[in-house]
Amino acid sequence: MAYLILIGVSALLLVGFYTLTWYEARRGLRFFASRRRELDRQVSRVEFIIKHVDFAALGREEMYRFVTLASHAVAQFSLQTVRAVERILTRLVRHLRTEHPVDMQAGESPREFVKTLSDFKVRLKDTATEAPVSR
Repeated sequence: MAYLILIGVSALLLVGFYTLTWYEARRGLRFFASRRRELDRQVSRVEFIIKHVDFAALGREEMYRFVTLASHAVAQFSLQTVRAVERILTRLVRHLRTEHPVDMQAGESPREFVKTLSDFKVRLKDTATEAPVSR
């Protein structure tokens, strides 16, 4: 049933087209002349483009342009990521380089810590000189 409707509509449109062109040729005028002239101009332009444009070369050029644009975007994003990580690491290093108070146990003064460390170094030197040297 749908095929019959489509065939009927097609036949009706064809008869209408022939009737319109017969009437325009008999009277010597065109209905919607300015719009039809513009449509004819656009159709001839599309026909010219289809005949004269190398679509393979156009496709290659557009693909090259897209790949160039995409690679630039990826490089820009990776550069921004590296700079963000760099800022974080710079802050961390700056924090680590600042002097922090020495963590001491209760009742211990910094002078006692230096004294203990000096005594340890002296004892370390003494044990190093006491060891026999074998040749």
